[in-house]
Amino acid sequence: MKIIFVADMDGTLTPARLPMTEEFAEFFDNFLTERIFYIVSGSDYKKIQEQVSEGILSKISGVFASLGNEFYVGGKLVYQNNFEPEESLLAKLENYRRNTAYPFELFPNYIEIRVGMLNFSVLGRDCPQKERARYGLWDSQNKEREKIARDLAQDYPEYDISIGGNISIDIVPKGFGKDQVANYLRQIYADEKIIFLGDRTEAGGNDYAIAQRLLALGNAEIFAVNGPDATGEILRSMG
Repeated sequence: MKIIFVADMDGTLTPARLPMTEEFAEFFDNFLTERIFYIVSGSDYKKIQEQVSEGILSKISGVFASLGNEFYVGGKLVYQNNFEPEESLLAKLENYRRNTAYPFELFPNYIEIRVGMLNFSVLGRDCPQKERARYGLWDSQNKEREKIARDLAQDYPEYDISIGGNISIDIVPKGFGKDQVANYLRQIYADEKIIFLGDRTEAGGNDYAIAQRLLALGNAEIFAVNGPDATGEILRSMG
């Protein structure tokens, strides 16, 4: 019986918002031969294409983009979910941006509405990589995103709020999170073992919901990783 592999992208298969490294890509390309492997990411499909080569994507069994709200097979869209965030939510996010305690420069594209979800970053997604790292370090000490996520969860119980990557927060209507991928795959693969790898499997992280749902559905194993090197070590151990 075949194993079904599922992995997050940023921080798992690639460095955050950077292309897959050449070393990992060479190994991964070989690993994919005759294996069933899916990618699930909070990024949209265009961003995934910027980080993962077309050669590797052609070997991937399917790509769940925007937290699973878009599903692509062979580069073709299979389904998508949509929603329109209310004005009060957008206004609240604007207020977080205006009143942040972060002491350094802020950048554009801080509210990004994707298919089926919204991604919010106080810093702004159009930041240079060094600023992404600086905010990530600051946030690890000051817990700004955790505070915002708790606040939003209280005011908007109809949404699932999770921390994604180094700089952002994912906001989705309940049922539109990564856990939907677990349900979708288990319908296709009723008996096969599913292995999931992700870097944010802790409570509050944007891999937590899919990890917990897979465990609840049974015959699943979860690996928490801290980067592509750790992912590579785990996959290599599986032969």
